[in-house]
Amino acid sequence: MAVHVDRSLGLPASEYFAMRQLKSGIALHHTVCDSARRTLALWERDRTTDGKPRRIGTAYVIDRDGTIYEAFDPACWAWQFGLSWRDAERIAFEKRFVGIEITSEGRLLEHEGRLYAYDRVSPLLEKPAGEALDCGTPYRGYRWFDRYEPEQLDALGRLVDDLCTRFSIPRVYPAQPYLYYGEALRSFAGVIDHANAQSWRAQKDQLLAVDSLRLAAIALQDSITRLVAANAEAYQSGYQAAYAAYQDLSQRHIAELRKPRIRLGSALGIVGGAGVGMGIGRAIP
Repeated sequence: MAVHVDRSLGLPASEYFAMRQLKSGIALHHTVCDSARRTLALWERDRTTDGKPRRIGTAYVIDRDGTIYEAFDPACWAWQFGLSWRDAERIAFEKRFVGIEITSEGRLLEHEGRLYAYDRVSPLLEKPAGEALDCGTPYRGYRWFDRYEPEQLDALGRLVDDLCTRFSIPRVYPAQPYLYYGEALRSFAGVIDHANAQSWRAQKDQLLAVDSLRLAAIALQDSITRLVAANAEAYQSGYQAAYAAYQDLSQRHIAELRKPRIRLGSALGIVGGAGVGMGIGRAIP
């Protein structure tokens, strides 16, 4: 049964290399981002200093609800590993792997008993412990990671199986799947993780560079949140003061209205005077 994919967020042809390639491997990544839509939008906006597309991405992104988005034809390719190998070897390696990104915020920073995404302590980035995976001991510098959803893992299994069938990719993976193999994988055919091909130091440097734009946006959102909170507090304080003044004015006004204004005798005098005035007015020719 064919795997259903959503092509509504596909990348423009300028964002990947459209030449079809022979495939012999599948590479699994996680996005370090909170949604497939945001990930694909970041790839599309990513430019070199002279404004050219960087062509960084993977053929597929699996969202948190298990939706599989196809960014481009899996027979094509884009940069996905960020390797420092010799050009001929790294380009050949990039071309023959179909990349799959799993939406996840990735590593989580532990600070004073709380968990935060993107290595930044902010209320906007706090991650509930129930949504995190505890590795027990640090893996690549972190003990906690954003946990994959069951729907994502189900979709990943079906997609990998389908791609292995379509491209005759062996259903095998490295003997120790959490270790870094580097250039020892040059001729490997099967399913690998990004961590198998790239060292943690190199990957961390790249993640920090990618995070810079995201963290700038988060910092701006943080500032906006604080400003809104300050404005709300000022508004509440001003409102309370104005309401207190209004209540005081209202009470004084009500008290004033309750005071007797005209005695009965005076009122009759006024009415009588008005009658005399009307008579005199009629008498004047």
